Amino acid sequence: MLKTNDILLKQINSALESDSITTDELKELLKESRYQFERFDKIITLSDKQLMQQVHKQEEEFELRLHSEHMLAEQSKHAALGEMMDAVAHQWKQPLNAISMMTELLLLNYEDGSLDREYLIEHQKDMFSQIEHMLTTLNVFRSFFRPSKDMESCNVLESMNSVLLLMKDELLKNEITVNVTCKEHIEIKVIKNEFKHILLNILNNAKDAFIEKDIKNRVIDIDIVKNDSNIKIEISDNAGGIPKDILQDIFKANVTSKENGKGTGIGLYMSKKISDKMSAQLTAKNRENGAVFTLRIPL
Repeated sequence: MLKTNDILLKQINSALESDSITTDELKELLKESRYQFERFDKIITLSDKQLMQQVHKQEEEFELRLHSEHMLAEQSKHAALGEMMDAVAHQWKQPLNAISMMTELLLLNYEDGSLDREYLIEHQKDMFSQIEHMLTTLNVFRSFFRPSKDMESCNVLESMNSVLLLMKDELLKNEITVNVTCKEHIEIKVIKNEFKHILLNILNNAKDAFIEKDIKNRVIDIDIVKNDSNIKIEISDNAGGIPKDILQDIFKANVTSKENGKGTGIGLYMSKKISDKMSAQLTAKNRENGAVFTLRIPL
């Protein structure tokens, strides 16, 4: 189109410089040039419209993607909340039963006349111990889900232990042994609750894999190491590993190795999103008899 206009302009310039051009010929050239320029304007207008439509389409797709990310984050939060509520209920069941038995014993001892001050003080200590355990669990639970967007310094081992405390009853009930190795005091600066969320998701996945595959000797090994460039947290299990057909997609949304109805496919997806936000690297691989998740946090 541009070449056609250039040719017309050259023809008009040549005609104006020529003494032999007639008025009718000049009119014809001007008419043709006007037609070509009108066509050019229409093409430009159409291109502008198509460009704007494309921009609007991309904006809509971006908004939909943001909405989808938000919905997945909410689903992950609610799933974790449900699991933690269940964990706290299990944690509280044992001390509540113990307190109930202690009160019944007090009544029986009172009725048979064997109740004295020393016995009461001993029972009081035992009850306070059980109540202290319940309060500790509750405080950990509250801090875990307290909204926070601020980076703060935290001890890696303490954060890991707080997650293991929340899972303590589930780990005991399912006969899962957890070995934690951390040879030095390691501090990191992260959004603490989001960091714990990653650990919780990985440990819960290992627990579910043990149950689903009916593994007998259940062991989770956690190694925390600091080197010159990063802090490496490696969580490995002997639950048989991640199926090869989904291993490369394990951190994508709605990808799960669990049976239908037993997995949402958002836990590891959100863990990956959180690690990316932390400028950390979360990877997964299989070893001889299980899976290995590695979180590398830059210093």
